[in-house]
Amino acid sequence: MLTTLDIHMFLVRRQIVYSALSNSSKFKRQILNVISLIKKTFDSGNKVLIFGNGGSAAQAQHFAAELVCKFEKNRQALPTIALTTDSSILTAQSNDNGFETVFSRQIEALCRPGDLVIGLTTSDTDGQHSANIRHAFLTAQKKGAKSIGLFSQKTKNLLPLVDVAIIVPATNTAIIQEVHQTVIHLLCFLIESELVGES
Repeated sequence: MLTTLDIHMFLVRRQIVYSALSNSSKFKRQILNVISLIKKTFDSGNKVLIFGNGGSAAQAQHFAAELVCKFEKNRQALPTIALTTDSSILTAQSNDNGFETVFSRQIEALCRPGDLVIGLTTSDTDGQHSANIRHAFLTAQKKGAKSIGLFSQKTKNLLPLVDVAIIVPATNTAIIQEVHQTVIHLLCFLIESELVGES
């Protein structure tokens, strides 16, 4: 039988992670490094490409929508594309060449030197999961793009492939996704604060 303790523990587990991040100077430096990369990308007239699987795919679209439209403040549109939205491309590429190429093929087509790719994953990237994320980062490197990873404790194998990684100190998928969403909103808030402050 469910009790209020079940609710309490659900919330406490999340509170522990958020508390660790709010007290982490490393996390705050990583956030500032990400903001610097994103701002440099837009300032130079380049674009951001975002991707992920499952819930992370939805978050990629959410992130892109906040940057193209707005988060809280009126400002110019920011050139951002989620690589998770075109069902024809996603299914054609997966069917013909394998799901592991579903993002890398789009990066091959759309990415230019100076662009920025952002990959989100909660998986352990052990060769059985999120191979498409690995291929995407490798292709971005070949295209001369910078890269950011929103990861967890399970995704350390991808660290050598990105310029900046934000690592959620958790292994529970739901908690990782919830923190990733908070990070997305934090990044949007800081980006808009920079842009509106300069206008």
